[in-house]
Amino acid sequence: IPEYKIVKEVVVTTSPLTTYTVQPKEGKWRIAYKYGVTVQELEDLNPDMKDVLQPGDVVNVPNKDAETIKEVDEKYSYYTVLPKEGFYRIKLKTGLSQEELEQLNPELVETGLKEGMVLKIPFKSENSTIEGVVSSMTTNTGKVDLTKSDIDTETKKIAIMLPFGLNKVDTDSIYDTKKQIETDRYLSVSLDFYTGVRVALDSLQDLGVNLKVDVFDTQNRESEVASILRSNDFSETSAVIGPLMPKLFNDVASRLKNDNVPIISPLTKTVDLGDNVFQSRPSEDMLEDAVINYFKKDSTAHVIIISDRKHKTVSDKLKREFTRASVLSSRTERKTGKDAYYVLDLDIVNVLKPGKNVVFLETDNPGFVSNVSSLLNSKIVTGTDIILTTTKMDKAFEDEEVRNTHLSNLNFTYSDIKKSYNEDENNSFAKRYMSTYNELPNSYAVRGFDITMDVVLRLVTSEDLYLSANLSPLTSYVENKFAYKKKLFGGYY
Repeated sequence: IPEYKIVKEVVVTTSPLTTYTVQPKEGKWRIAYKYGVTVQELEDLNPDMKDVLQPGDVVNVPNKDAETIKEVDEKYSYYTVLPKEGFYRIKLKTGLSQEELEQLNPELVETGLKEGMVLKIPFKSENSTIEGVVSSMTTNTGKVDLTKSDIDTETKKIAIMLPFGLNKVDTDSIYDTKKQIETDRYLSVSLDFYTGVRVALDSLQDLGVNLKVDVFDTQNRESEVASILRSNDFSETSAVIGPLMPKLFNDVASRLKNDNVPIISPLTKTVDLGDNVFQSRPSEDMLEDAVINYFKKDSTAHVIIISDRKHKTVSDKLKREFTRASVLSSRTERKTGKDAYYVLDLDIVNVLKPGKNVVFLETDNPGFVSNVSSLLNSKIVTGTDIILTTTKMDKAFEDEEVRNTHLSNLNFTYSDIKKSYNEDENNSFAKRYMSTYNELPNSYAVRGFDITMDVVLRLVTSEDLYLSANLSPLTSYVENKFAYKKKLFGGYY
């Protein structure tokens, strides 16, 4: 008699829906983004959903694996696709191409755009005015005084890397040590910067900030930096300030990228802008654009562009920006055709007009600056206002050949990475520095103070440095302001 084995197969059916409890500050767009649906699809799943969700509300959402649920990254803004909107129209609003949107939102490659879909886009404070942009964060585009914010008293760990080169300092001789500080550029800049850091640390302690600070001497050598990174664990470090030199800075930033440790460039003009990099110094292009945009606001002024042959490219750019501007080039030597670095009185007379005149002087030659500023100064009369400016403040404008009274009379205006402060005014930093070191701080010391204050205060008033760049977009200290923007695929500048 054959025997039959009966096998029972139990089929477990998985519900396509599950429930989700609304968290504080969560709106419909956040939940829709997390679960990969449009706002309309979320509303369809919840016919009785209120217009404004409250913490503790329970809503229906797609039943998805935990690893497929997206998290809202506070370092970005979010955009809700509007009816009949395609990639071209979104690009006009946000400046993002289809390829860039797909890189930020990989699901777009398969699904394409859908009305109500929530897309991740780079955070910019100006995005808040664009129709369709949503964000749970209340951003403040004005200046923020972080010393008056609530401070997290939990101990933060930071590191500072400077090229002291103490291995080369002869500590047995006070005379030789002083001489070395005077002649060794890296050592003197590092010491000046660090004195500002020390004053900042004292000020932060007064505010109730708890810090663990590691200071490393890079010796301005790749091998020493490699040894520092190899011998120390930076995974719990909240931020690293330095190194100063571009190559070493880029090496450290690359090594710390995997641990997502923010690294701040304090002085260097050009560094690789990786995801974890904060470039605290504005680029030359940004400074140039700032002065151009400043004078563009006044459409009533007559613009005059004066340059030597070396700076013709800058002159041509200015002419494209100010199409009605008068252009004047320096005279040349008759025999050689080389730049003679001067203009004649008649040259100036021919381009000046009654009313307001803005004169761009593009040169790095002190004699040319002296020549032009002297002639312009002599043309200041009732009914003719003259403002002297330049796209790049150079040492030529500070040379002893150039009379400061002329620059002052011409309201000399330029972009700089720092603002000036009066050393005699009621300045708590200057007073504290003087009482500690018995001398006034130089620009490197002020920079050290400002950078340290900003980095640490951002850390103790926000979840991390990345989020602080959004929540506190503009901060200001003794000489320096900091307002970071995120590069689309890169760090902060």
